[in-house]
Amino acid sequence: MKLHERDISQRALIMDKKKAIASFLKHVEQLSRLPLITDAEMYQLYGEEVAAAVAEMDRVNQREQICLRCPSRCCPVCGCELYAPQFRQCPIYDFRPVLCRLHFCHRFNEAGRATVIELGDIFFESLTTAEQAGSDKVRLFESPPLATHAAGLIKVTAPLADAVRKGYLDPRQAKRQIVREAARYRTHQASTADTRKDP
Repeated sequence: MKLHERDISQRALIMDKKKAIASFLKHVEQLSRLPLITDAEMYQLYGEEVAAAVAEMDRVNQREQICLRCPSRCCPVCGCELYAPQFRQCPIYDFRPVLCRLHFCHRFNEAGRATVIELGDIFFESLTTAEQAGSDKVRLFESPPLATHAAGLIKVTAPLADAVRKGYLDPRQAKRQIVREAARYRTHQASTADTRKDP
Protein backbone atom coordinates (compact mmCIF):
# COMPACT_ATOMS: atom_id res chain seq x y z
CA MET A 1 0.00 0.00 0.00
CA LYS A 2 1.35 3.43 -0.91
CA LEU A 3 1.93 6.02 1.79
CA HIS A 4 -0.97 8.26 0.78
CA GLU A 5 -3.31 5.25 0.66
CA ARG A 6 -2.34 4.21 4.19
CA ASP A 7 -2.80 7.80 5.42
CA ILE A 8 -6.35 7.96 4.02
CA SER A 9 -7.31 4.66 5.66
CA GLN A 10 -6.05 5.99 8.97
CA ARG A 11 -8.06 9.17 8.54
CA ALA A 12 -11.21 7.08 8.07
CA LEU A 13 -10.61 5.41 11.42
CA ILE A 14 -10.71 8.75 13.24
CA MET A 15 -13.93 9.98 11.61
CA ASP A 16 -16.60 10.06 14.32
CA LYS A 17 -19.82 9.21 12.48
CA LYS A 18 -22.11 10.14 15.37
CA LYS A 19 -20.34 13.47 15.75
CA ALA A 20 -20.66 14.20 12.03
CA ILE A 21 -24.37 13.37 12.00
CA ALA A 22 -24.97 15.49 15.12
CA SER A 23 -23.20 18.39 13.41
CA PHE A 24 -25.39 17.89 10.33
CA LEU A 25 -28.57 18.02 12.42
CA LYS A 26 -27.36 21.14 14.18
CA HIS A 27 -26.52 23.09 11.05
CA VAL A 28 -28.66 21.80 8.17
CA GLU A 29 -31.54 24.21 8.76
CA GLN A 30 -29.14 27.16 8.62
CA LEU A 31 -28.17 26.47 5.02
CA SER A 32 -30.06 28.74 2.63
CA ARG A 33 -28.28 28.13 -0.68
CA LEU A 34 -28.85 24.41 -1.22
CA PRO A 35 -28.46 22.31 -3.28
CA LEU A 36 -25.23 24.22 -4.01
CA ILE A 37 -22.71 24.32 -1.19
CA THR A 38 -19.16 25.60 -0.61
CA ASP A 39 -16.18 24.05 1.16
CA ALA A 40 -16.75 26.33 4.15
CA GLU A 41 -20.40 25.33 4.39
CA MET A 42 -19.45 21.64 4.16
CA TYR A 43 -17.02 22.17 7.03
CA GLN A 44 -19.78 23.78 9.07
CA LEU A 45 -22.30 21.10 8.12
CA TYR A 46 -20.30 17.94 8.86
CA GLY A 47 -17.30 19.12 10.86
CA GLU A 48 -13.55 19.04 10.51
CA GLU A 49 -13.02 15.29 10.21
CA VAL A 50 -15.38 14.79 7.28
CA ALA A 51 -14.11 17.92 5.55
CA ALA A 52 -10.52 16.68 5.91
CA ALA A 53 -11.38 13.23 4.56
CA VAL A 54 -13.18 14.69 1.54
CA ALA A 55 -10.30 17.08 0.86
CA GLU A 56 -7.81 14.19 0.97
CA MET A 57 -9.89 12.07 -1.40
CA ASP A 58 -10.17 15.05 -3.74
CA ARG A 59 -6.39 15.46 -3.68
CA VAL A 60 -5.99 11.80 -4.63
CA ASN A 61 -8.50 12.27 -7.44
CA GLN A 62 -6.64 15.29 -8.78
CA ARG A 63 -3.31 13.50 -8.60
CA GLU A 64 -4.46 10.17 -10.06
CA GLN A 65 -7.19 11.67 -12.33
CA ILE A 66 -9.55 8.88 -11.32
CA CYS A 67 -12.74 10.63 -12.43
CA LEU A 68 -11.21 12.17 -15.54
CA ARG A 69 -10.00 8.77 -16.78
CA CYS A 70 -13.19 6.92 -15.88
CA PRO A 71 -15.07 5.67 -18.98
CA SER A 72 -18.41 5.62 -17.14
CA ARG A 73 -18.58 8.93 -15.29
CA CYS A 74 -21.01 9.18 -12.37
CA CYS A 75 -22.15 12.64 -13.53
CA PRO A 76 -24.14 11.54 -16.62
CA VAL A 77 -25.35 8.41 -14.84
CA CYS A 78 -27.01 10.50 -12.13
CA GLY A 79 -28.41 12.89 -14.72
CA CYS A 80 -26.39 16.02 -14.04
CA GLU A 81 -27.48 18.65 -16.54
CA LEU A 82 -24.10 20.43 -16.39
CA TYR A 83 -21.97 17.46 -17.40
CA ALA A 84 -19.98 17.62 -20.61
CA PRO A 85 -16.99 15.36 -21.31
CA GLN A 86 -15.10 18.41 -22.58
CA PHE A 87 -14.99 19.86 -19.07
CA ARG A 88 -11.88 18.61 -17.27
CA GLN A 89 -13.65 19.28 -13.98
CA CYS A 90 -17.20 19.98 -12.83
CA PRO A 91 -18.05 23.51 -14.00
CA ILE A 92 -19.52 24.29 -10.57
CA TYR A 93 -16.82 22.41 -8.66
CA ASP A 94 -16.59 25.03 -5.89
CA PHE A 95 -20.38 24.91 -5.43
CA ARG A 96 -21.04 21.23 -6.19
CA PRO A 97 -23.81 19.52 -4.17
CA VAL A 98 -23.19 17.40 -1.08
CA LEU A 99 -23.93 14.16 -2.96
CA CYS A 100 -21.14 14.93 -5.41
CA ARG A 101 -18.74 15.72 -2.57
CA LEU A 102 -19.37 12.57 -0.53
CA HIS A 103 -19.74 10.01 -3.32
CA PHE A 104 -16.62 8.10 -4.33
CA CYS A 105 -17.16 5.01 -6.46
CA HIS A 106 -15.35 1.65 -6.30
CA ARG A 107 -12.50 3.08 -8.35
CA PHE A 108 -11.40 4.92 -5.21
CA ASN A 109 -11.21 1.73 -3.13
CA GLU A 110 -7.45 1.34 -3.50
CA ALA A 111 -7.00 4.90 -2.26
CA GLY A 112 -9.02 4.28 0.87
CA ARG A 113 -11.92 1.84 0.84
CA ALA A 114 -12.72 2.52 4.51
CA THR A 115 -13.09 6.23 3.78
CA VAL A 116 -15.34 5.57 0.78
CA ILE A 117 -17.67 3.44 2.89
CA GLU A 118 -17.63 5.77 5.89
CA LEU A 119 -18.45 8.88 3.87
CA GLY A 120 -21.32 7.09 2.17
CA ASP A 121 -22.69 5.94 5.52
CA ILE A 122 -22.44 9.44 6.96
CA PHE A 123 -24.30 10.91 3.99
CA PHE A 124 -27.22 8.48 4.05
CA GLU A 125 -27.52 8.26 7.83
CA SER A 126 -27.45 12.03 8.27
CA LEU A 127 -30.29 12.42 5.75
CA THR A 128 -32.31 9.60 7.29
CA THR A 129 -31.90 11.02 10.79
CA ALA A 130 -32.79 14.53 9.65
CA GLU A 131 -35.86 13.28 7.81
CA GLN A 132 -37.01 11.41 10.91
CA ALA A 133 -36.53 14.64 12.87
CA GLY A 134 -38.89 16.41 10.47
CA SER A 135 -36.42 18.39 8.37
CA ASP A 136 -37.87 19.61 5.08
CA LYS A 137 -34.41 20.28 3.63
CA VAL A 138 -33.54 16.62 3.11
CA ARG A 139 -35.08 16.68 -0.37
CA LEU A 140 -32.55 19.37 -1.40
CA PHE A 141 -29.75 16.83 -1.02
CA GLU A 142 -31.25 14.66 -3.77
CA SER A 143 -29.21 16.47 -6.40
CA PRO A 144 -28.05 16.00 -9.07
CA PRO A 145 -30.06 16.18 -11.21
CA LEU A 146 -30.39 19.83 -10.30
CA ALA A 147 -33.50 20.92 -12.19
CA THR A 148 -35.95 19.84 -9.50
CA HIS A 149 -34.45 22.06 -6.81
CA ALA A 150 -32.60 24.68 -8.86
CA ALA A 151 -34.80 25.11 -11.92
CA GLY A 152 -33.85 28.75 -12.46
CA LEU A 153 -30.15 27.95 -12.47
CA ILE A 154 -30.51 25.02 -14.84
CA LYS A 155 -32.70 27.03 -17.20
CA VAL A 156 -29.79 29.38 -17.95
CA THR A 157 -26.83 26.99 -17.55
CA ALA A 158 -27.96 23.72 -19.13
CA PRO A 159 -27.94 25.26 -22.64
CA LEU A 160 -24.31 26.28 -22.05
CA ALA A 161 -23.30 22.74 -21.11
CA ASP A 162 -25.25 21.40 -24.08
CA ALA A 163 -23.40 23.79 -26.40
CA VAL A 164 -20.09 22.50 -25.03
CA ARG A 165 -21.17 18.89 -25.60
CA LYS A 166 -22.06 19.71 -29.20
CA GLY A 167 -18.79 21.59 -29.78
CA TYR A 168 -20.42 24.98 -30.29
CA LEU A 169 -18.93 26.67 -27.22
CA ASP A 170 -15.45 26.71 -25.71
CA PRO A 171 -15.49 24.83 -22.37
CA ARG A 172 -13.51 27.54 -20.59
CA GLN A 173 -15.90 30.26 -21.70
CA ALA A 174 -18.89 28.15 -20.75
CA LYS A 175 -17.43 27.37 -17.33
CA ARG A 176 -16.92 31.07 -16.59
CA GLN A 177 -20.53 31.82 -17.47
CA ILE A 178 -21.84 28.85 -15.48
CA VAL A 179 -19.83 29.85 -12.41
CA ARG A 180 -21.21 33.40 -12.61
CA GLU A 181 -24.75 32.08 -12.83
CA ALA A 182 -24.18 29.69 -9.92
CA ALA A 183 -22.85 32.52 -7.75
CA ARG A 184 -25.82 34.67 -8.74
CA TYR A 185 -28.19 31.83 -7.90
CA ARG A 186 -26.67 31.41 -4.44
CA THR A 187 -26.96 35.13 -3.75
CA HIS A 188 -30.60 35.06 -4.80
CA GLN A 189 -31.32 32.03 -2.62
CA ALA A 190 -29.75 33.70 0.41
CA SER A 191 -31.69 36.94 -0.08
CA THR A 192 -34.93 35.00 -0.54
CA ALA A 193 -34.28 33.13 2.70
CA ASP A 194 -33.61 36.39 4.53
CA THR A 195 -36.87 37.83 3.22
CA ARG A 196 -38.78 34.84 4.57
CA LYS A 197 -37.28 35.44 8.01
CA ASP A 198 -38.51 39.02 8.13
CA PRO A 199 -41.66 39.49 10.22
